[in-house]
Amino acid sequence: MELLPAWMKGTTPEMDKKAEKELGENPERRAEALKELRILIKEEPGFQPLMEEEFLIRFLRGRKYDVDRAFNTVKNYYSLKSRYSGIITDFTPKDLKFILEMDKVFISPKRARDGEGILISFLGSFDTDVCTIEQHIAACLIGIEVGLETEGSQICGSHCVIDMKGMTFKKLKHFCHPSLITFVARFAQDVVPCRINGVHFVNEPFYFGATYNIIKPFFSKKLRERMHFHSTDLESLHKYLPPETLPEELGGHLGKKDFQDFRTMMLQNNALLDRLNTYVFEGKKSSNQSNNSCPKLDLNTDVTTRTLFNVTPP
Repeated sequence: MELLPAWMKGTTPEMDKKAEKELGENPERRAEALKELRILIKEEPGFQPLMEEEFLIRFLRGRKYDVDRAFNTVKNYYSLKSRYSGIITDFTPKDLKFILEMDKVFISPKRARDGEGILISFLGSFDTDVCTIEQHIAACLIGIEVGLETEGSQICGSHCVIDMKGMTFKKLKHFCHPSLITFVARFAQDVVPCRINGVHFVNEPFYFGATYNIIKPFFSKKLRERMHFHSTDLESLHKYLPPETLPEELGGHLGKKDFQDFRTMMLQNNALLDRLNTYVFEGKKSSNQSNNSCPKLDLNTDVTTRTLFNVTPP
């Protein structure tokens, strides 16, 4: 079957059916839920998030139109951004351009068989002399933010592939620090408005099993059931994600040009990330906004996140 492009505008008829069947989405429910969510946000003291439909619909779809859960997720999203601002959150692609150029963070240009987006992190092989693990995760979050602007990923969910080839015990020990694992677990389970269809570990070191048993309690039973450990068996990975969606390092067909296209896509959306980082939670602006190199946007205009999102047509 022909795979859909990652950076597609709009939805396919199949995606519309999935949204209706699995998320309970229809025009009436969408309008009603958006109205209810906006009321809850306006009634929350000191809370000034983005209010555009294109942004809020992420959270409604991610919580299957349960408005209360969506509202809590929006609050969690901004709370986490505020807490880790300048450490992991509130960066723009230009801030982390040097990391993107390492080709250790990547979103596949093709979707999985059921329309899911695919984020790949080469967690084991990035150079710790050039960037920190926190900066690597920050670059991943930027990919997630831009990827979630596509309705396909909002509806169909996403897979995450973590290649641990080159992972040293020193790097793993730092990555598994309780504060960092707490951030990752909370982000995956309570913050990111996206269904996680699978987390795939590849090339795990022999001692990873013992480490995983220590960090496993941080993750919910549901998320643990969606974690897959492939070791060096790339054919096992390909049962979930076809080679057409993966780079050569993972037995796939994608190469350097696809990494370059991904970097271009991220840098094109610097204004989008700058806009997401500008809003206020509990009366506090992002402490890292002064680091952003993109000029501030006029927040009084009616420009939406979608108009800032440059994608190629399917």
